[in-house]
Amino acid sequence: MELIKHTIQWVNGEVLQGKTMLVLGVIVGFSAFFVIRNNNEILKGMLIPLGLITLILIGYGTMQVIVRPKHIPKVEEMYKSNPKQALETELDKAIKDDKTYSMVPYFWFTGIAIAGFIFFFTSQYYYKGLSIGLIGLFLTMLILDSTLQHRLVIYLKALKELS
Repeated sequence: MELIKHTIQWVNGEVLQGKTMLVLGVIVGFSAFFVIRNNNEILKGMLIPLGLITLILIGYGTMQVIVRPKHIPKVEEMYKSNPKQALETELDKAIKDDKTYSMVPYFWFTGIAIAGFIFFFTSQYYYKGLSIGLIGLFLTMLILDSTLQHRLVIYLKALKELS
């Protein structure tokens, strides 16, 4: 039953982050609306990244809120039929996800560096705004993935202690 308890804690954290992402996505979406009405070239350049941030926050946040809770009954059912198999399956999944989360920050840091390079070596305000927006996009992704990984590491540690 410890597996189910740890899974519920992990899923609850994922759902909470999903709800937070939804709220932030709506806020960023509203700010993008006001950018559209502004004639500032830097703000116009930030519009595409703001739209992407909005889509990511709302899309992934919605997935977290809708899909993650369905994982608990699946684990409970697996646990009832074969507790050892359920633990192994969850452990394998968590290890695979942790490897992915460990590799992704390098991509986000590279994106931040390239966008920063563009910002300093372009003179057009639109591209400066685009690069600022891309830095915000990559930073948002870095923060999201880091919080997801942090929670997963705690879950992974608990699963390893159970095995």
